[in-house]
Amino acid sequence: MIPMLATEIAKVMGGKFIGETNFEVSGDFQFDSRVIKEGQVFVALNGEHLDGHDFAKDAFAKGAKLAVVSKSVDGPHILVSNVLKSVSDLATAIRVNLKNLKVIGITGSQGKTTTKDMLHTVLTSAGETIAPIGSYNNDIGVPITLLRCNSQTRFCILEMGARHMGDIAKLAAIGVPDVGIVLKVGVAHLGEFGSREKIAETKGELIRGLPEGATAILGDFDEFTPNMADGLKLKKLLFGLSNRDDLRAADIEIKGGFASFDLVTPESRERVELQVLGEHQIPNALAAAGAAFALGISTANIATALSSHKNAW
Repeated sequence: MIPMLATEIAKVMGGKFIGETNFEVSGDFQFDSRVIKEGQVFVALNGEHLDGHDFAKDAFAKGAKLAVVSKSVDGPHILVSNVLKSVSDLATAIRVNLKNLKVIGITGSQGKTTTKDMLHTVLTSAGETIAPIGSYNNDIGVPITLLRCNSQTRFCILEMGARHMGDIAKLAAIGVPDVGIVLKVGVAHLGEFGSREKIAETKGELIRGLPEGATAILGDFDEFTPNMADGLKLKKLLFGLSNRDDLRAADIEIKGGFASFDLVTPESRERVELQVLGEHQIPNALAAAGAAFALGISTANIATALSSHKNAW
């Protein structure tokens, strides 16, 4: 995080700092006291079955420097009325303050985490990149990921999931992405949304939430996604297997379960040899390539990075 005084953080959060002395904070934010490290900030969330405030003592014992709480605890803390909203407000303020940071939002019915991991590999080859650990893709995962960024961070990848309509719109408002990726509208969570049309509308919240001039990276694998940027003042890149797509996979081969293909972009054509199993990984690789290309990375460098990517990073 950008180094800030505890009182400055409290001001952005609309809360009150309670502690013996003011001090600078630069550590990551964590809501799980079990993984707290020295200098980090503990976020006390109230869940259905557990109250995060009950674990503040454990967090401080593990080295937490500060806690964000909605009721006072022993130890230096910022008292706010709504912990989750306050953390989100701080994340947005940090994002806006980092003028050179490029944020990429990813959503879709399937493939979000794999695409995030592939894109992390590609962007890391060009500069310091922050991405969610695992699939932190909700209203706490997105701000906590953003809060890991500092003045040295060039790229931040945000995975955005949804259980209800409006969820992704809220996440886009927090992260203000420069690039938005929608992979595909499928049938995941069909029970929650009721129809694929409603799923499409929800996934499209990311694209509708992009600022003017941002870039939409849209998968050409269903009838909804390719049209999500229509009528919006956005740049648009389609990815898929058709000649009409801006980025496509050509001359696909499958050897031992691993896919290889020519990555065709408006710039050039380069061979990619994936090291992740399955032909279904091709759309994920194309999505990552589309975002990287929109951010100015050459086709050759994208292909090299994708060919080096493995599941763990």
